[in-house]
This record gives sequence, structure tokens and C-alpha cells, in this order.
Amino acid sequence: MKKVLSVLIACMMITVGCSNGKEKEQEVEKPLDVSILLPTADINVNKEITFRAEVTQNKKVVSDADEVQFEIGKQGEDSLAMLEAENGADGIYSAKYKFTEPGDFYVVAHITARDQHSMPKKDFKVTDATASNDKSSTKDDHSVHTEGHHHGEIMIHLMGTEKIQVNKENKYTIHIQTDEGEALDKANVRIETWKDAKGKHDYTDAKEVSPGEYEVQYTFKTNGKNFMKVHVEKGELHDHIQKEVIVN
Repeated sequence: MKKVLSVLIACMMITVGCSNGKEKEQEVEKPLDVSILLPTADINVNKEITFRAEVTQNKKVVSDADEVQFEIGKQGEDSLAMLEAENGADGIYSAKYKFTEPGDFYVVAHITARDQHSMPKKDFKVTDATASNDKSSTKDDHSVHTEGHHHGEIMIHLMGTEKIQVNKENKYTIHIQTDEGEALDKANVRIETWKDAKGKHDYTDAKEVSPGEYEVQYTFKTNGKNFMKVHVEKGELHDHIQKEVIVN
């Protein structure tokens, strides 16, 4: 009888163990679902508009995102602005922006929430409702070129530059995705840092910690305005972004 009870107890323990394993498998978080919401009316120059991003996970709103930013850029050029979004209790985050010239633009919503990062992109057109049909008004559409987040075949997002302290090792996270939204893994990623044009340029390699996510640590030796450039190389691909940072 004791042997029978022992066998029954062992079977029960195995069953419980298998059930716990299945529960743990079911606890894997669903990916973030991000929808960029553009104005339904035409987007015109010199008129403030609102960009919105609806963030959900497993069909439930995500109102506790760690960071939400909207990157605005013109097609074929570097980005123009990185906007900090306001938190929406209903899972919708928003930011306002005013365009000063017409053309073809894009917006990338950088969402960091629940240990995940999403970078959906959406293209749109900005028109000048007051402009005449004179072609000369559009001759300079591509004359503006600013330093910032470069977009070619990939999208690069540098995090951790908000509170940099001098003479202290700071950690930076770099997310890299293709224009199709796929993580760019197994790339050679490094940062270039310098104080001014005549100063020394330091190069520090980043380490991939998960597909498309890289980390690097660096210590700035001088405070004030400094510069950082992220270099990404994989096969024939070579892209970069440059950012001005303030070291306290």
C-alpha cells in the first residue's frame, strides 16, 4: 500500500511540474502593437498638428510606457526633430509639431515599454495651401540638410543621453531596425565621441545584448557640449547617426 501511495504522489508531483512549465510558457509577453495616427485632414505648412501613437499589448492599452518619442524627418535626408510625447491614460501618446516647408516626410514612433522596443514608421506629405502653382516655389525643397538621425536602409535609435555625468561611466542603448521593422542583428556597432573639431575622437565598440539591441559604456572627461556618432556596419551596409549631447 505504501508503495502505491508513493507512486501516486510521484505522479502528482510530475503533473504539477508539467503544469507549472506550461504556465511559465504562457506567461511570455505578447509583442507591443503600435499604431501611428496621423491627422485626417491635409497637413499644411505653418500649421501645428498633433502626432499620436496608440500602444497596446494583447489588445489591452499600454499606459505605462517608459519612453515615447516621435522622430520627424524629410525623405532622403537626416531627421529634423525628436519630439517627447505626452502620456495618454488611454494608451494614446501625442506630440505637436509645425512644418515650415512642404515635401515628403516620415514619422517614426520610438516606443519603449515593458522591456520591449518598437519603431514603426509612416510616410506622409506636407502641402503649402497658400503657395501658387509657380514651380520656382519648390526649387529648394531638398536644400535643407541637418545633422541628426539618418535614414537609409535602417533606423537607429540612441538612448541614455539625457543625463550624462562627467567622469562617470554612462551606459547607452542602441536599437537598430530595418525600414521594414525587423531587428538588425550581428552588426558591427560602435560610438564615436569628441568635444570639438580639433579635439581627439574616441571610438568604443558596442555589444549586442539581444537581436537589434546594442549596449556600450563610455566616460566623458569634459562637461558641456559634446558630440556622439553611432556607426553601424554589416556587410556592404554602413550607416550612422550624429547627436549633440550635454555633459553635466
